[in-house]
Amino acid sequence: MLLKTLDKQDLDDFEHRVTKRIKDFSADDRFPQMENYKVTRRMLDDYLFDKQAVLDSKGSERTQLTVAGTLIVLPIIVLSAIPEQSYPFGHWTFLVFLAIGVLLALTVRAVIRLLIRIRLRRLSNPVIDRFINDVLNYEP
Repeated sequence: MLLKTLDKQDLDDFEHRVTKRIKDFSADDRFPQMENYKVTRRMLDDYLFDKQAVLDSKGSERTQLTVAGTLIVLPIIVLSAIPEQSYPFGHWTFLVFLAIGVLLALTVRAVIRLLIRIRLRRLSNPVIDRFINDVLNYEP
């Protein structure tokens, strides 16, 4: 059962959606042809591979949740090393440290998303992007 869900997830990524669409509709007359965009199959495959690698760099959902949970709990673990009499905010200290953990997790998530966006912008190729957009928006 797990293997089936992994296969479905693997085939649902960006790279596989584009290649499947090309494979399914390339025989249609109105379907965008690579030659018209001056794109070779190798250029497209390399571009899709690189773009998928950038998109996958954020990790799986499980990894993202594990990192977020660890970052949320980290300040609480640090707090446990402090004697209760020395808590800086009295009985609110736990909630303050929990909020710090949430902010830390949100900050890391935002930085990762920003880095992915920067890498995608750097990788961008307008000609290939236009071809991919036309392929994905093709209606048979």
